[in-house]
Amino acid sequence: MSILRNLVNAFMPHMEARRSTGALAAVNAELVHDVNGDESVVIFINGTGAFNATYEVTGSPDGTNFYPMICYPYSPGSLGGTLPQPGQPIYTEAVNAATVQRMLCAAVGGLQKIRIRLTAYTGGSGAIAINSDSCASISPYVRDQKAATLAVTVTGAASAAVTATLPAVAGLRHYLDRISIVRSATAALIAAAAPVVVTTTNLPGSPAFTFGSDVAGIGIDKEIVAEFGGAGLAASALNTATTIVAPAYTGVIWRMNAFYRLGL
Repeated sequence: MSILRNLVNAFMPHMEARRSTGALAAVNAELVHDVNGDESVVIFINGTGAFNATYEVTGSPDGTNFYPMICYPYSPGSLGGTLPQPGQPIYTEAVNAATVQRMLCAAVGGLQKIRIRLTAYTGGSGAIAINSDSCASISPYVRDQKAATLAVTVTGAASAAVTATLPAVAGLRHYLDRISIVRSATAALIAAAAPVVVTTTNLPGSPAFTFGSDVAGIGIDKEIVAEFGGAGLAASALNTATTIVAPAYTGVIWRMNAFYRLGL
């Protein structure tokens, strides 16, 4: 913080950006940066010498205990290897390429410190620069403009059960935006008293979707859609697969689509 004068010549405080730099080239090598009073941070990783390592980004509310902190990749400042999607949060990534650059954006309000650490290392070196200030992040995803970046689509065989699985991601949970379940008749369906129920796992309340055992001709489709609004439906557990399970239904092909994103 510096002291400046305003237009009426009165003294006023002025928040300045803070910057930390370092080079990481060993397991558990780390760079810790103070962010107390800051709102956003940009982390730039510049790997050289075939940088082969796994980094993680964590934040601390007390300066001692650190927890995973989600970051959003900024595409113009990232290259090398398999690039993470800009709208998909990460807090750890394994990189291995001759040239690696990552520009990561995060919100840090309420934190004392952030830390980037190598949890695995094979070769090369990562030059790290961390900038933080009281301004809003340059990433629209940090500013809550979050969109679904992931989708799972499955199609079963006739008269067979099928499961749509959203794979587990270390340290993160699924946020579902939309589920579509389509029942396609491959044979004439005959009415029955018992409904056919599509179930779910790892979702709060274990929502289920009911298809009545009605009469339907060959080629007739019936769809159930669940929309979960702008915030999405958060999965119950971190690091756990979420599933949508359709049972065997004679004369029916199931098709399921799930659109989701990741978060803490």
